[in-house]
Amino acid sequence: MPALEPLYAQVVKSAPAGGVPMLPPDPLDAFTLTGAKEDAEMDIVTVTGQPFTRALRLRTKTRPATEFAVQASATPIAPVKRGDVLLATFYVRAIEGGQPETGEAHTRFAFVRTNPRFAMFTMRDVPAPRGKWRRVDIAFRANDDGTPDECRVSFLLGYAPQVIEIGVISFVNYQDRVQLRDLPHTRITYLGREANAAWRKAAEARIDQIRKADLAISVRDPRGRPARNAKVAVRMKKHAFAFGSAVAADMLLGEGPDNDKYRQMIIRLFNRVVMENDLKWPQWEGNPNRAKRGVAWLREQGIEVRGHNLVWPSWRNSPRDLRALSGDKAALAKRVHDHILNEVTAMRGQLVEWDVVNEPFANHDIMDVLGNDVMIDWYKWAHEADPGPRLFLNDYPPLDGAATNDAHLNAFEKTLRFLKDGGAPLGGIGFQCHIGGGLIPPEHLISGLDRFAKLDLPIEATEFDVNTDDEDAQADYTRDFMTALFSHPAANGIMMWGFWEGRHWIPQAALWRRDWTIKPNGQAWLDLVQKAWWTNADGKTDRSGVYHTRGFLGDYEVTVTTNGRTKTVPAKLEKGGTRLTVSVE
Repeated sequence: MPALEPLYAQVVKSAPAGGVPMLPPDPLDAFTLTGAKEDAEMDIVTVTGQPFTRALRLRTKTRPATEFAVQASATPIAPVKRGDVLLATFYVRAIEGGQPETGEAHTRFAFVRTNPRFAMFTMRDVPAPRGKWRRVDIAFRANDDGTPDECRVSFLLGYAPQVIEIGVISFVNYQDRVQLRDLPHTRITYLGREANAAWRKAAEARIDQIRKADLAISVRDPRGRPARNAKVAVRMKKHAFAFGSAVAADMLLGEGPDNDKYRQMIIRLFNRVVMENDLKWPQWEGNPNRAKRGVAWLREQGIEVRGHNLVWPSWRNSPRDLRALSGDKAALAKRVHDHILNEVTAMRGQLVEWDVVNEPFANHDIMDVLGNDVMIDWYKWAHEADPGPRLFLNDYPPLDGAATNDAHLNAFEKTLRFLKDGGAPLGGIGFQCHIGGGLIPPEHLISGLDRFAKLDLPIEATEFDVNTDDEDAQADYTRDFMTALFSHPAANGIMMWGFWEGRHWIPQAALWRRDWTIKPNGQAWLDLVQKAWWTNADGKTDRSGVYHTRGFLGDYEVTVTTNGRTKTVPAKLEKGGTRLTVSVE
C-alpha cells in the first residue's frame, strides 16, 4: 500500500503577542463534559516530555446518536465582535481507536454562539494521530457578535469509541490588530488531491461515457436535399445534471443592488435551486405567500425548484403547537396530514422534488409518538397531493464508503430500505454533504455512492458546502467533490447550500465574497460547470449533409447557415444520442 498523504500540514509562524484571552489562565479546568455518562468520560492526566504537563483525556465509550451529543465545552471569558481575528492553539493525540487507514481518531473544534440565534464562528475537523502529539492552530475571523454567556468553545466527541488527549489550549482574540494571514495555521489536505491521482483519470473517463452523447445534425435545403458544407453552431443552454444552490425568497423579492446582483447570479449560475428556509413547515405557515412568490419568479426564469422540507420531525424544528399534541396521537397525526396536503397542494405542479422527511436519525420526536410507519404515510400523502415531484429522504451522514461502522450512515440505509419495502413512493436519496475540515477522499465518496446506488434510486448532494478558511484546499475539494459525483451514474445533482457570503449560513463556505468578487472555490465551480463540462461546437456538414459532434447531456440551441439562409432551432441531447434534422427554407 502506498504511503498515505498527510491529512494535515502545519504552517508554523510565531503567534503575535497581545490579544485578549478567551479562556481562563488554566483553561483545562474550564472544560466540562456534556452528554450521557454512558457515552463518554473526561479526565485530566499528567503528560511528560512535552512543553505542557497536563492534558484532557476524552474517552468516547459508545457512539451516541450525533457527533454533537457529547462535547467537552468551556464558556469564554470575553466577548467577540464581528470581524475579530481569533487564534486557537492546542496539541492533540489519539490513545485508542481511530480509522484503520490513517491510524487517526478525531474530534472537531467548534466556537459557536447558541443564543439568541445560532452562529457558527468556526468548526474544524481535527484528526488526532495515534501516539504522536500534533500541534493544531486554527485562525479565523468572527462572522457575528457574541457575549461570553451566549458562546461555547467545544471539542465534539460523538464518534466511534476512541480515546484522545488534548493539551495546552490557548484561545486568543486579536480583534482588529492583526491580519488573518499573519497567524499560524494548520492547513488541511486529503487523499487523492494530487493532479495525477488514479481516481481522477478513471472519473474523467466515466464522465465522458455517462454524461456525454453523440449529436448528429442533418441539414436539408429547401428541396429536402443534403446541404453540404453548411455552417453549424451548437450552443449549450442548460445541463441535464442539476447544478444549483439554496436561495432565500426575501433576496429574490427585495430591492437594492445586492438583490439585483443576487438574482442575476442565480440566472447565470444555476439550473435548479432549493428554497433554503421558506418552504419549511414553520416558515410556510408564517408566510406562505413569500415562498409562492419566490418560486414563481424562479420558474419564470426557467429554473427548476426543489422543495425543502415537509416534515423535520422534532419538536424544535416544527410549529410550536405540535409538542402539545404529543399526548393525542390522532390529533398529532391529523396535524401532520393536514400540513402535508395543504403545502403540497398549494405548490402542485411547481416543484421537481420534495424532501418529505428531513434528518430522521437525529430528529424523531414525532415518530417516537406515532411510530416509524407513519413516515410511509407521509410519502403517500405527498404523492397523492402532487404525483409529479420526486420524493426524497434527506439526511447528513457522511457520504463515505469507508465509514462502514458509522451508525448514522447505516441507519440512513436502513431507513431508506424500510421506506421502499413499506411501499412509500420514495424517489431519491439526499445526502446533505456539509463538509468541515475532514475532507472525505474522493475515492471514498465514489465507494459511498456505489453502496447507496444498490437501492436503485437517484442520489443528490442536496446541501453541499466546504467550511474551511484554507481557500486553496476549499477550491480543490470543491472541484474533486463535484468531479466524483458527476462521474457516478447514480448521482443526478449537486446543490450548494448558498453561494454568496452576504447570505450564507457559514459565510466562509460561500463561492462569492460579500463584495461579489469570486473566491477560488467559486472559480472551481465555474471552471467545471460552464467550461470543462459545457459544450459549444462549430463546424460544417459533410458530403451527406450531416455534422457530427459530442456534447454534454442537456438543452441546446443549434444554428445552421447554408446558401445565405440561417435557421436556429432548439435541441435536447439525451442519453443514447440525438439525431436532429434542420430544414433551411
